[in-house]
Amino acid sequence: MKIKKIIAPILLIAWMGLIFYMSSQQGGESSSLSNKIVSKLFSLFPFLGDPYDEKADVFLTFSLIVRKGAHFTEYLILAVLAFFFISSYYVCMGSYLFSWGFATIYAITDEIHQHFVPGRVCAVTDVCVDSAGALFGVVLVFLVMHRRKRKRVQAGGNTDEF
Repeated sequence: MKIKKIIAPILLIAWMGLIFYMSSQQGGESSSLSNKIVSKLFSLFPFLGDPYDEKADVFLTFSLIVRKGAHFTEYLILAVLAFFFISSYYVCMGSYLFSWGFATIYAITDEIHQHFVPGRVCAVTDVCVDSAGALFGVVLVFLVMHRRKRKRVQAGGNTDEF
């Protein structure tokens, strides 16, 4: 348990730092990274289209999916890490809500930060995607924790449903 109290905050702060770093990239750098991922995807699956036609509608659509998927995933991970940090001290329903709220508030501050980065914008839709990712992460943690608790109860011989 002591190791969790040491590692959990380090992982949480490191992940927050990574998000901040990624948000500090200027608009061109950020778009370039997304476009490289989409180009690679198109190279692997040629039926999707020309991997070098960054103006094609299908390319732009996939680029949007990659960018929003990255938002969703990075805040899913942030909420999970926040939960592990909080749960190293106590676990209750408030731990789940606090983890989601923490990640959502960080998403808001991240979007405000992006407002001051050249070529980036502050978008409410990104906060919504981030918050949805955080909520999904918290729900996943809840389901895993509930299943683990159920297995422990069953292993102890108690088969009552809760």
